[in-house]
Amino acid sequence: PGGGIMSGEQRADCDTDTQSGQPAQSAQRSTLGVLKTAVGRIRHDPFLAVPFIVAGIVVALADWLRTHDPLPVASTDGLSQTISVQYSVVPQGTARTARHVGAIIDLKMPYLLWGVGLELAVVLVVAIAGWMTITRTLDTSPHLGGLSRYLLTMLAVLILSQLWGSSFLTTDRFLLGLGLLAVFLIVAVHIFLFPANLVTGNGLLAALRLSYRWSRGYGMTIAGLIIVIGLSYWGLAKIPHVGGFLSTAVVAPVHAVVLGILVSAKTKELDAKPSD
Repeated sequence: PGGGIMSGEQRADCDTDTQSGQPAQSAQRSTLGVLKTAVGRIRHDPFLAVPFIVAGIVVALADWLRTHDPLPVASTDGLSQTISVQYSVVPQGTARTARHVGAIIDLKMPYLLWGVGLELAVVLVVAIAGWMTITRTLDTSPHLGGLSRYLLTMLAVLILSQLWGSSFLTTDRFLLGLGLLAVFLIVAVHIFLFPANLVTGNGLLAALRLSYRWSRGYGMTIAGLIIVIGLSYWGLAKIPHVGGFLSTAVVAPVHAVVLGILVSAKTKELDAKPSD
């Protein structure tokens, strides 16, 4: 599939690709089309969902452990709101509980190791799940360097979320935050493909440049994906007891496959136009 002009016969062929789980030309131009292609790809290859099912179990277990250990715990930002967009740069579910930095300050060493170790274990499992799913979607050879950079990105997201809080939109703050929302979407659109470009073995700066370059022309589509995926993370996470598992096991694999589909389509488009 490519982004160029196709004949009627070629367009018909690409329209049937969705049934086989491959990215269709029409799917590259609309939010709904990309999501339908991603779901079709997972149906065609169910193993794409397995890593995040395992990660979902780990997230749910971490939720349970946080609520039963003696360390302070809080509900995840946004779950108490009327509506919230819980979007992350890297595919990951929304846990129902969160442990803030203040909860582990001045702890005795055993409790400190436990609190930090639990959070790092979740990050590691979710990062491996995202790396595996995107790699399989791209049908490319695994890059351990890509995994290490992907993991570093996950850690950076964790640290930033601790410092700034998770990104969310609430109805009572909508008008006041409309400008900030627009800025957030512009930035998020341009770095949307960043994780998938890391998986292919690109360095951090190269992955950012490619993400910025390849997102041009797909702004509205990617913005729609960010909103739909973020709302889905939030909506499933609100379900009592199993929300963390469902958010991770159901939405995160779709998010990861979407990234793989878009990068794969863009790569094939460029391969078809070597002069570019």
